[in-house]
Amino acid sequence: MYYLKTNKDIKNLKGFLDYPKNREKKEIFLTKEKEDELLNVIKDIHKINENKMPKPKKSKICRKCAYFEFCFS
Repeated sequence: MYYLKTNKDIKNLKGFLDYPKNREKKEIFLTKEKEDELLNVIKDIHKINENKMPKPKKSKICRKCAYFEFCFS
C-alpha cells in the first residue's frame, strides 16, 4: 500500500488480510502512524546495508563451514 501511494500516486487505499484457516478477513488502512513506522523500518534497513562486511579470517573450521564460498569467493 505504501508503494502504491508513493510511487504510483494512488490515494485512499485499503487492503484486506485474509486468514482462511480462521475464516477471518480484516480490513486495513495505511495511516500516518503506520507510514511513519514503515519509514523508520526502511531507514534501519538502509543502515544495515551501509555496514561493510568484515574481512574474513581463515581458520581451521573454515573448510567445513557452510558459508565458506560466501566468505572467500
